[in-house]
Amino acid sequence: MQLEIAPPVRPQTKQEMVYRALRTAIIHNKLQPGQRLIIDEIAQQLRVSHIPVREALQLLQSEGLVETIPHAGATVTSISRDSLVEVFTLMEGIEFVATRIAASRLTPDHVAKLRSLLADMDTVLRTGEHERWGDLNSSFHRTIARATGMPLLVEMTDRAFDQWDRIRRYFFSTVLSHRVGQAQQEHHAIVQALEEHDYPRLEELVKVHNQSALNAYMEHLAQVGG
Repeated sequence: MQLEIAPPVRPQTKQEMVYRALRTAIIHNKLQPGQRLIIDEIAQQLRVSHIPVREALQLLQSEGLVETIPHAGATVTSISRDSLVEVFTLMEGIEFVATRIAASRLTPDHVAKLRSLLADMDTVLRTGEHERWGDLNSSFHRTIARATGMPLLVEMTDRAFDQWDRIRRYFFSTVLSHRVGQAQQEHHAIVQALEEHDYPRLEELVKVHNQSALNAYMEHLAQVGG
């Protein structure tokens, strides 16, 4: 296990430093689902005492990224059928709200940003850079949330898409690469519906977008016996 300490954006406590290092490693699958998190090892590697490590693990557990297993201690939460359903159900609900409010508050700058992201996504799709497309996809949905001007909704979107980033990186080669073409068409339709303030169309598109993605992951789990 090799943890990296990201440069802080502001002064941070030892607990925050450990939390950010572990969270980044989990989201990027450097710490794999089911992997044990040994407090001694983490503390030695990050040169801190056990206390900030325990506090960081408690925070990660509250986010569903870490779980405590009897007789095994803290481990990275597994990616299961139930967790997939939970993440995509949450994203669908958040995006119902985000797209509706964004459509009512959309400015030319918001539209330009979304169109620019779509153009970049089209480019990397043609060149087969599917992992890069995944990063841009997260930016696309987060940009819609930011167009609402609602900080709490933005925070909830960020947390939901952090979970999705972990899932799509884990399943990248087997699921995402087969889904991107359809998903990109749905993105273009979402932006058009936003510009036209077509609320019924937005609701339908958000539902199809999330449920199609969920179905792709569930089908893969069924194939591998997950």
